Amino acid sequence: MSQSVWPKRLLIAGAIILGVSIAVLVSIWPAWMAALDPDENHLVKLDGGENETVNLSKDSSYIMFRLENGAHNCTIIEDATGTEVTIGSPSWMQSDREGIDGEWYYAVGTFIPDESGTHDIQNNGEEGDVLWVIDEMNLANNSDSVYITGGCLGVILGGCLLPIAFGLWMGGRKNSAKAGLVMKTANGVMIPIAPTEEGVQQRIPTTDEVWRSVHGGEVLDLTIQQQPRENEIPAPFADRPDRVGDMVRVVDEIETVEESVVQSVEDDGESTERSWKSWDEG
Repeated sequence: MSQSVWPKRLLIAGAIILGVSIAVLVSIWPAWMAALDPDENHLVKLDGGENETVNLSKDSSYIMFRLENGAHNCTIIEDATGTEVTIGSPSWMQSDREGIDGEWYYAVGTFIPDESGTHDIQNNGEEGDVLWVIDEMNLANNSDSVYITGGCLGVILGGCLLPIAFGLWMGGRKNSAKAGLVMKTANGVMIPIAPTEEGVQQRIPTTDEVWRSVHGGEVLDLTIQQQPRENEIPAPFADRPDRVGDMVRVVDEIETVEESVVQSVEDDGESTERSWKSWDEG
């Protein structure tokens, strides 16, 4: 039984996908970490007591970060209407981030403006309590995000493909080592037919091998264990001296039949001769 080549191909493909994905992540990771750092990539940065007017879009989502995990302590007013924007709590996807210098930035609030336009953002914290506002859409449009997403998917795919392919490959090797010929016994059980040495069967089994497989390894014995007795064999001639009784009577009957046949032939000859003479003499 030949082993399938697909497990080996899947194993090679999984290793290539995993290797390429890791290489992409390693090369892009420094730039991506810088893009995630609020101090390196932000819409606005405000110290305590400062305010700034910025353009916000209702089609984007914004996250606020501070170095302290507490209240957002911020007010956002829409300039056109004077309406205060509602600030909510971050979701599990809007998590805290680590900066390139090892500093942790805590997500303290998130909001989506009701209308696009200029908004006044006021940091109500004390001096030194810096507030960073991040545009999530700007991060999603980053060119490195495509490579990061592809690299992460590749790591997941390659990591799942490798153990599956390895398991199929090992299973195929075990199955290829088994006997490829089986037979059905009298009680309906399917058993493999293998030579005595328990090797791989690659040919048609001999009669001895089939016998051993069915009879639990018993060697086939074709020798005659008991010779028949002489008196059980019929005599080749009816007049053998060792034949008595009925056989003598049979010989006598045969001789009687022969004499009757001879006498009948002679009588027929005489009758034919008389009939011819009667016809000739008129």
